[in-house]
This record gives sequence, structure tokens and C-alpha cells, in this order.
Amino acid sequence: MPKLKTAELNSVYLDCEEIGKIIGVHCALNSVIDEHKQIVGVFAGDPIAVMRAGTPLALDVYRVNVAARLNLMIVSAGGHPKDINVYQAQKAVGHSIPVMKHGGTIVWVAACPEGAGSKMYEEYVAQFSSHEAVIEHFKSAPFQLGKHKAWQIARDATQVRLLMVTDLSPDLARKLLLPRVESLDAALAVALRDLPRDACVGIMPVGNVTVPMLRDT
Repeated sequence: MPKLKTAELNSVYLDCEEIGKIIGVHCALNSVIDEHKQIVGVFAGDPIAVMRAGTPLALDVYRVNVAARLNLMIVSAGGHPKDINVYQAQKAVGHSIPVMKHGGTIVWVAACPEGAGSKMYEEYVAQFSSHEAVIEHFKSAPFQLGKHKAWQIARDATQVRLLMVTDLSPDLARKLLLPRVESLDAALAVALRDLPRDACVGIMPVGNVTVPMLRDT
């Protein structure tokens, strides 16, 4: 069974493995598809072994090597339904962060016609006036799905300047602590204003299923 580094596992995934053992899940059938939705690999058998075996192939399909950290990333979640709401569209930003310079800019394009996508997330983040406050409270709050999405966005927004081009109403964007910008042109005008001459810029049109990685990692 291929081994994953400890850093590549997370507590929620480990909980899922443990729950599967407790309730007696004995077999899993998973597939890996490419950008054209064609099956490139099928894995069946022990659930944990299936996940371990499929992960390297999924990375081979979706990983993009990046030579240097970026000053600016323009990222789309990938259009409908990948940007149906903030809950889903956040993945594009999360995928961008590992190749960004601290303090760089992410222009995040996501329509989000269904709003936040999680009542728990929306109600939780509405309590706070800053991403820093979200992070501080989350440290000691009981874990609940939905709250984690507020933490993920706060984690990313405190590392880079985030500019969101979206159909979210201004009121909802403020409630979610999201820096809404009226148009892509307006966002680029802000992003390019103080971009250094030797800047590295990236564009990810399908950010939810693209995994950029620095070549030396």
C-alpha cells in the first residue's frame, strides 16, 4: 500500500477512516477522472488502501508545477456548478495559497448564485468583524461543519489580499467578510497598481480541480 506523508493526512480524514472501521465498511470502489470526465483509473477493495492507491494518480492528473511563488493569481472556481456558492467556490482559493507570496493578491472569480451555501457558515462568520477574529475564536470553538469554511477563508485572507468578483449582494459579501469587487477589470486595476515589475502572475481557470505545487516541494 503506498504511504502518505503525515502532513498529507488531516484529522477529519482520519476520523472518516476510523468511522468506516467501526461501522464495518469493507469495500470501496473509487475512480479518478480527467478534465474531460474520462475515467483514467479505478480502484476497488479495502477503503483505506483504495484511497492510498488513488491519491498519487489524482495528483498526476491535476497537479501543475509552478517554478516560483506568485505575486498575483487570477483564479476562477471553474464556473457552474463549481461556483454555485461560497462554500464550494472557496476550494479555488485554498488551492492557490500554497504557491502565493505572503501579501500577494488573489483575484477570485466566483458567481455564487446560491449565496453562502451553508447556514452554519453564514451564521458563524456573521458574528465577527474580521478574519483575525474568526481565526482566534475557531481555536477554542467546538468543531462543526460549516464553521470550518469560515476558518478556511479567514486563513487564506490573512495571508494574501483577496479580491472577489462575484454576484453576491454587497450586504451578503460584507456579512461573510468577503471583499467584493464590481468587475474583473476593477479587480485587476487594484491588483496591478502596485505589482512589482518582476512579478510572477498565474491564471487558474478551473481552480477547484487544479492543484498547483512549487517544484521544490
